[in-house]
Amino acid sequence: MLHKEIIVQSAALLKTLNDAGFDCEADDDFESINKWVVRGPKPTQHPKISLTRNDYVRGSAFWAFLMQDGVRVGRLGARYYDLKGEPLGNYLRRSSNAQFGNGGDVVDYVAPSVSQLIGGRLVFFGDLQIARDLHTSRKTLSAFARLTMVLAGMTWPDFDWMYAFVTKKHARHADLYGFTYRVPRVMTWKEPVPQGRDDTHVLVAIPAADFGHLLRTGEMSEL
Repeated sequence: MLHKEIIVQSAALLKTLNDAGFDCEADDDFESINKWVVRGPKPTQHPKISLTRNDYVRGSAFWAFLMQDGVRVGRLGARYYDLKGEPLGNYLRRSSNAQFGNGGDVVDYVAPSVSQLIGGRLVFFGDLQIARDLHTSRKTLSAFARLTMVLAGMTWPDFDWMYAFVTKKHARHADLYGFTYRVPRVMTWKEPVPQGRDDTHVLVAIPAADFGHLLRTGEMSEL
């Protein structure tokens, strides 16, 4: 892993936040995180990263918090897991059936390119929430998301891919958050569609090679 480049880019992203009046802290004390989630801007979480629906151990996940005047005003979670050869499409179908269908088959289709492109050791991002009354610029949100990505790269330097699910509306901003791949309509659902899901969600991702490229060239902190 590019230790020098990571230090330089994380410092540049943190400076961007500081210049806008914000800071960032990472936390992997899951009890503490869950207490803040309950009090936070949105008390519910995506099942794939939910603290109450996953059995986390230290080192398997962390949450980055956007800070203002020492107060947590935003959050973004990162979770690491190794598929160990299982195709991502199969994992998404299996885990979604467990999380949204109580084991029943709720997934109609998963884009084949997901399994063809993405696999191995993965970092999943989710649970991005910002306080409702907080006014932040796109540059600040981009710096926060990219700094979280860099922190994940520092935490799990052996990762193969990082990915997240975003709405179609937010997919056009994927590059601002540091992702380099997009797969539209990545999953379609059987009726009734689970709450919070729809067929227009986009999978955004970045492979380790692109992550290293953004660090080497300094593009990671060019917002």
